[in-house]
Amino acid sequence: MDELEFFNPFDETHPIKFKPKEKDVAPGYYRVPSLVSVWSSAPFLHNNMLGKFTGDPSLAGRIDAFNDAVEKLLWPEKRLNKDSIWRTQNDCSLHLRKEYLTGVLKPLQAFADHDGYIKTGMIPKDTPVNLVANIDPDFQHIDVFRKIAEKLIKLKAVKLSRDEAAAEFNQLIPDLLTANKCPDFVEDKGHYFGTDLPDSDKHALIEYLKTF
Repeated sequence: MDELEFFNPFDETHPIKFKPKEKDVAPGYYRVPSLVSVWSSAPFLHNNMLGKFTGDPSLAGRIDAFNDAVEKLLWPEKRLNKDSIWRTQNDCSLHLRKEYLTGVLKPLQAFADHDGYIKTGMIPKDTPVNLVANIDPDFQHIDVFRKIAEKLIKLKAVKLSRDEAAAEFNQLIPDLLTANKCPDFVEDKGHYFGTDLPDSDKHALIEYLKTF
């Protein structure tokens, strides 16, 4: 597999380099929905991250959402780009059931509370959610995986100031990126077909799609 480069929210001058494992490669496509009533289905992309969500199911609300989404589709410079990254809104922690820690991580079950949960953290505010959520449970470098788990548990168990805990967590970022199954954190990129059309053609295409 070819090496991919992704936007690095921790150092914008050095992209994240990632090479997928063969076992993680999907067929390479999603089943594309029909363009019939496409004006009613914004926001776009498989994760509904391209365009604003109006929360208004009326005709006017759907057209408003469509206009915003389709303009961002055809004019990528209007997209949120790095601002589309999902981030933690507050300092937070992660709670895991002890049964999920098996193999070499099984000794960490000793840190479980009386309800059977292992509480990890602190995860600082503004951390990309998928930095932690996308950790590969089948990651083969056991020493790195165990280091991550032990550090996260320590941050919850040891009394540290907020800044001290954040600094400790930030030391884990290289390891979390190494163990990440998909370190592509920007949510509204891709699908650039038609972006090189003249503006007049783009506007005509938008009005045409409204007739479907």
